[in-house]
Amino acid sequence: MVPVVVSIRIILLPSLNVLLLTSGVLGEDWNVNYETDSICAPKGSTTIDVFSPALQVKAPQLVLEKQTVGLICETTCSLTDAFIWYKNGQTLKIHSKTLQLQSERSDSGRYSCAVRGHEHLPSPAVSITVVYPPKSVSVSITGSGEIVEGDSVTLICSSDSKPPALNFSWFKENQSSAVGSGQSFSISSFNSSHSGRYYCEAQNKHGSQRSESVSVSVKVVGRLVILYIIIGVICGAAVGIMIFLIW
Repeated sequence: MVPVVVSIRIILLPSLNVLLLTSGVLGEDWNVNYETDSICAPKGSTTIDVFSPALQVKAPQLVLEKQTVGLICETTCSLTDAFIWYKNGQTLKIHSKTLQLQSERSDSGRYSCAVRGHEHLPSPAVSITVVYPPKSVSVSITGSGEIVEGDSVTLICSSDSKPPALNFSWFKENQSSAVGSGQSFSISSFNSSHSGRYYCEAQNKHGSQRSESVSVSVKVVGRLVILYIIIGVICGAAVGIMIFLIW
């Protein structure tokens, strides 16, 4: 008997099941010709569109502020369809395969992508965190009112940074070396020798920044002021005595 070639066509039904239709005369020998080698289709899709089962966003997890970074919506097949990007579930006005960021602090968030027309099949979301060195470093003084000699004074260094600054150094103007470390700097029994202008420097692994200097001085009660107080007390007492005697 003469061998017969049987051609087989692959038809995608809505459920993506494959149905083989055969035609020809059955014989003892079989040969099969396939018209396509592979099929790419979205996982869970009920259409016959041919495009990528695995969308994923390729992007770094940590991005330095002001650094240009590209997020790529990767697929297993070549696509010419428009892409859709999401940030924290909100649609972005970007329709290309690559999303370019200039990495501002507000760019931190969760990003995902989808193919237009198949928005119900987005990629898994990827978290991106924008990191930056200390900014807005400032010094505050605890307590209120004037510093009297003998008081305990504490200075606190604050900054905006990500990750948070862990290293703090304290300086007094006109001194070459640091006078303290840590986010807070305390001086017990403050006196006139401690008066001056102080500033701090905050640092994380991405950089550092120093604060503006603040003036810290003690209120000195001089002998003349004490003398005026004594005279006032004596005069007041004398006037009181005179009024009493006249009465």
